Amino acid sequence: MTFRLRSDELNWRQIDDEVVVLDGRSANYLAINGAGAHLWPALVEGATLEQLADLLVKAYAIDRARATADANGFVAALDEQGLMAA
Repeated sequence: MTFRLRSDELNWRQIDDEVVVLDGRSANYLAINGAGAHLWPALVEGATLEQLADLLVKAYAIDRARATADANGFVAALDEQGLMAA
């Protein structure tokens, strides 16, 4: 399964190690840093859970199970906020 952020009314910029997001639907502002900022560009393009986990393993030298759980948790949190494409 490929995960992708929705493209409508979602504006963002990468500023140093942080992603700043404005959700035009809800008028919410988000600041995403750390691993989330590392995963965000991949989610803009569309990525599988395995690809997201690979990014975390490479960036943080963590084991695959932890990387998969962290990536899955991040995607779930974005989905709860209505930021993922249907």
